[in-house]
Amino acid sequence: MSDHDDEDFESLYQRGLRFRQFGETAAAIDAFRSALQINPDHVESLVALGNLLEEDWKLDEARSQYSRAVEVDPEALLPRQYLGRLESSTGHFEEAVKALKTYQELGGEDVETLLTLAEAASKVNDCKTVLKATKAVLDLDDSAYKAWELRGICYAHTEKYNEACICLNMAIDLHPSSIEALNAVGDVCYQNENYHCSSEFFESSLKVRSEQPDIMFKYATSLWFLDRWSEAVPLFEKYTSLRPEDARGWNNLGVVLREKGDVKRSVECYRKALELDPNLEVVKSNMETAMNMQVLT
Repeated sequence: MSDHDDEDFESLYQRGLRFRQFGETAAAIDAFRSALQINPDHVESLVALGNLLEEDWKLDEARSQYSRAVEVDPEALLPRQYLGRLESSTGHFEEAVKALKTYQELGGEDVETLLTLAEAASKVNDCKTVLKATKAVLDLDDSAYKAWELRGICYAHTEKYNEACICLNMAIDLHPSSIEALNAVGDVCYQNENYHCSSEFFESSLKVRSEQPDIMFKYATSLWFLDRWSEAVPLFEKYTSLRPEDARGWNNLGVVLREKGDVKRSVECYRKALELDPNLEVVKSNMETAMNMQVLT
């Protein structure tokens, strides 16, 4: 640039910063666009323009500015940080992982950004990246419950149940209402047929958020295995009202009703289950048992 162009660029850049400071988004965008016409490789202007466009919900344009800044300076942290967080917020998790892994490799240590990396990596089942990112977070702040939670879920997915329980219990200690952690510990217990444990964690989760049909089903099933049929009945009733198309729910409701002694209603539930899935063999067997009980009574 000539000295004159340099002066014009600096004036426009500073104008953009001032407009942004005072909340004049449209004017700030115009100023940064004009500055970039003079110096299209100015990373700070590209990032600032990207921020403003993102705030203005012009996400594709914002992505373009961040990507351009990454091209201009591949080792700059801010462009990758903003690009990765934008990709994650719009559901482009693989792209988010790509941008934020490099951010971490370049020495980026912003806790929220590293957590975004871990969450995006979790979405694409990249456990190695989850563990690396969460370790970095916990080295910076060992009270970050989300990092413990993500580590625990990752360990559970890879069937490292001891490590999973340690991490998830840490998350729950730090944040007792963490639904994800409560459900993940419950799932570990459920998969290992420890139904007393699973029932406790699923119950706690449903106290935080009652409308969780999948958790309700597992909680009720856990109670069933513990012979707590009377407690399981209203849960399966609620589940079948939320998921009336699921034959498993009707079958399980039929079983607990039968165990409770309400054979007539259990038969009705089995019939409903067979209407939904005529090939479900367990329902046929349960229906036969219930019909025989009716004959005996």
